[in-house]
Amino acid sequence: MHIRKKVFILVFVTLMTVLIGCSNNSSQSNDTIENNNEILGVTNEIRKITSSQLTHIKRDMTYKEIIKALGNTRDIGSGISIFRYEYENGEFLDIKVIDHDLDAKISEEVYQYIQTC
Repeated sequence: MHIRKKVFILVFVTLMTVLIGCSNNSSQSNDTIENNNEILGVTNEIRKITSSQLTHIKRDMTYKEIIKALGNTRDIGSGISIFRYEYENGEFLDIKVIDHDLDAKISEEVYQYIQTC
């Protein structure tokens, strides 16, 4: 009987540790997403932009600076951040943020793509 009690306690403690660990990670993940939404001002609406707004985008800007310059918009990504803007002609500009690193500078390829729009 003494061994059963020890096994029960060991199983109980292990189970509680796993459950508590899972609930904390989920909460932290949701807090991070909400915090990013507040910082970026993500909305449910896709913002319309003009060609003159695109002239303000510079090579050395970060993704966060670009989003701030163009304004709040909708994140259409699932698992990755894709910020969608609509041009005056109805076409879309999608800015994909790799690894959720909003402080990363845009690549030359992204810059050239924005300038050709």
